[in-house]
Amino acid sequence: MIINLKDIKLKISKNENNRFWNPIGQFWNITEIIINNKWYKCGLIFIKKNNKYYIQFNHPMRVEEKTNLIKEIFCEGIYKEIETSKFKFNLIKYLENTHYINRYLYNIRKSIYDRKRTILIFSLALIPSAFFYTINLKYDNMIIHLIADNTWVQTLIFFITISGFINIFHPFSIRKEIDKNDIQGITKETLKNERENEEIKKRSTF
Repeated sequence: MIINLKDIKLKISKNENNRFWNPIGQFWNITEIIINNKWYKCGLIFIKKNNKYYIQFNHPMRVEEKTNLIKEIFCEGIYKEIETSKFKFNLIKYLENTHYINRYLYNIRKSIYDRKRTILIFSLALIPSAFFYTINLKYDNMIIHLIADNTWVQTLIFFITISGFINIFHPFSIRKEIDKNDIQGITKETLKNERENEEIKKRSTF
């Protein structure tokens, strides 16, 4: 995106490390300005004083795209300072990915990804419940009447309810847990494989 600030043309490009899904961190996007008809990468410094908003363009340089080696440094330190509006001040901070809103959105995305398993399990319960409500509402409690007339379905629901209540005080799982004998068996198998590998190495060594 290109933004005009008085006599400065600022371009903000996405940093490929800023992934929307499964984020690995929050990184600054790439900021460049035009000097003598050439694009120079630069840093931005945001200053607010006396209810006025300023942006400083710092250390413009040209960088090799593939290697990131510095080809030319236009000047050291501050190149130019521009007064801008509050809207553009915050917009540029947001596009640069340094605004407090960026941090807020990043935390939300990261929390969603870290809890994707919990969200999936919750969705498995929520979606059928929504269908149950919709069908009953549209077809005059059809499913409720079917359940009321079917002893097997009532028994299954009663069993699931009691199992869930017991699971609160004594968690259980259908999956088999690893016990002491399993660990010993795995250890013996690992040691046996290591000895076999050592024998193979000795035979193959000149």
